[in-house]
Amino acid sequence: MNSLIDRIATGLLVTGLALSGCAAQISDDLGKGETGAASGGKEDRWNHENDPSLFEGELNYRLADLPQEGRTEHDAWPSTYWPTYEDSINHRWHNGELSPAEKYDTAFNGWTPSADFMALRPFSRSRPTEWDDAYYQQLGPLARHVSSNMGNQRDRQASRADADGRPDEWPVETWWGLCHAWVPAAINEPRPMRTVTYNGVDFHVGDLEALLIAAHNRTPAAMIGGRCNVGNGETSVERDATGRAVDVECRDTNAGALHVIMTNYLGLMHRPFAEDRTYDYQVWNQPVVAFSITKQDEISVARANELLSTTGDTYAYNPDAAKLYEVNATLTYITEASASTTPADTSRHERTDRYTYILEVDQAGLVIGGEYVGGSRSNHPDFLWNPRMLTRSTVSNLDLAKVRMLVQMSREAVTPPTPGGENEYEVSPALAIPDNNPTGIVSTVNVPDAQSIRGLQVELDITHSYRGDLQVALAHGGVERVIHNREGGSADNLRTTLTVAGFENADAQGEWRLIVRDLAGQDTGTLNRWKLIVVGGEGGGGGGGGGSTAGTFPGAGGIAIPDNNTTGITSTASVPAGTTGTAQASINITHTYIGDLMVKLQAPSGTTWTLHNRAGSSADDIVRSFPLSPAPTGDLGGAWTLTVLDRAGRDVGTLNSWSLVVSP
Repeated sequence: MNSLIDRIATGLLVTGLALSGCAAQISDDLGKGETGAASGGKEDRWNHENDPSLFEGELNYRLADLPQEGRTEHDAWPSTYWPTYEDSINHRWHNGELSPAEKYDTAFNGWTPSADFMALRPFSRSRPTEWDDAYYQQLGPLARHVSSNMGNQRDRQASRADADGRPDEWPVETWWGLCHAWVPAAINEPRPMRTVTYNGVDFHVGDLEALLIAAHNRTPAAMIGGRCNVGNGETSVERDATGRAVDVECRDTNAGALHVIMTNYLGLMHRPFAEDRTYDYQVWNQPVVAFSITKQDEISVARANELLSTTGDTYAYNPDAAKLYEVNATLTYITEASASTTPADTSRHERTDRYTYILEVDQAGLVIGGEYVGGSRSNHPDFLWNPRMLTRSTVSNLDLAKVRMLVQMSREAVTPPTPGGENEYEVSPALAIPDNNPTGIVSTVNVPDAQSIRGLQVELDITHSYRGDLQVALAHGGVERVIHNREGGSADNLRTTLTVAGFENADAQGEWRLIVRDLAGQDTGTLNRWKLIVVGGEGGGGGGGGGSTAGTFPGAGGIAIPDNNTTGITSTASVPAGTTGTAQASINITHTYIGDLMVKLQAPSGTTWTLHNRAGSSADDIVRSFPLSPAPTGDLGGAWTLTVLDRAGRDVGTLNSWSLVVSP
């Protein structure tokens, strides 16, 4: 996916016009600064362009504090990169239906295709002389913009200019596309889950992904490293006698900076980030979701020099290094998938890269740099980037708020809740269940309205040739319950309705996760459909046995959360003396990046629970209940204080409401 990427004065980058695939064409001055290659070389600790502090958040550089494995709590979703040579999101990918851009124009931009429009032929390399200019002249506003600015217009022009309509070389390379837009969308946006119909137009999962991706075409982001713009077959990377790249931009991202970012973001914050996987001319942008360090051994200078193919009694690359470590690390990223009517199975699109490097640590034990060794000298990330959450679309004639509305529709059940009655929330994800895999698959249902749970059932439709392999769990509000645990032996399929205990009196509002795991080999299956059936308590919102032993005790809401502020806000809920039972906190916070937030609850006794500690990465909003563990006992009466802090810049939000819910 080729994109035009420009660094701007604030240290952000903007991903620009996609030319295709997963690679990018980047401006020649990208990554060159006062200490960079343009001014005579790089400090091997790391220069300004490789400084991890360019990413947001409070980073820990102390090696002893850094974990050796980690994973994001919010996995990115796989999708196609919408190749430029296929006309980007104006490609008719599904059974001759309109393209995603054409569908959007029909539903939102007032475009009505002419009676003979479907008979007009779009350009295709497979039949480069058999296409109609009239097709492009009749396109609606979004499709026309995409085709002219993000699509295959240059190929069409080359076809018309060539004598036989088949140029010897097409100007649009096949790897150009919207990878640079897919990555921030996959990291920051909830994934579409099912087909929705709006204004008479059917938007499949692939269509919704396309529109989300296109809207992120110029997403602002923090960036570490510069682009190595050689190694395209016409030029090769120049190396010194030890095999080390001469051009600084072909040996970053600095190995120490990579170590700091992956251990902090994936290990401590559980947040994803983006990488250009390849260090040379092509740019392959991928979401990074996990890491593991399999070796981290302190080594001598002699061993370091051996790994670096040098000799001597000193370490030449960083005089401030007091200790050196030999590190083997594995980085897990998400690959592209084909457009589909259902969500792609994320677990089937995970891949790993292995890196070897020397880590440089100063006298205080802080990581200050690093050097790649072995095969990683020519196989390491070129640059890392941290996309921001968008507030509006970056593409003309495409309204991100409308796309998000469609996506939300695709994630929610359409049946409105009935207070005190049964409310049903159903999805049909058609997810393949990976064989003999303890991670399994996750499908989500969102309950949009607050309601106390009096009873709960789950209706399952799972095709499987040996249901005794299956374990099924339901999770909500920090609680997970196994509802089917490998029963049924060799019988086929799991089509049943199960009663679920353990969620009584909790607030049903928010996300419910169904986890399906296949824990034995050979037999496989599919989660076709599932339904959450909530039997609500009268009046909703919390409940229990009445009197002074239970109830819902609200604190003040509607409080703006100050951005990047160590004091934050507090709200107090008063609980009458003599109240006893099982307590949990029901929280409703609107915020565009919940990975910024810390939420704490303090009891009248002074006991404090950390309910949320900068988890969730770029996901929006906290709408869930938090059981308190260890559980408070005795008289719960008094003032309970909720504290909410935003610990990073840019994203803001509001504490809408919260309650202490006490059940008998």
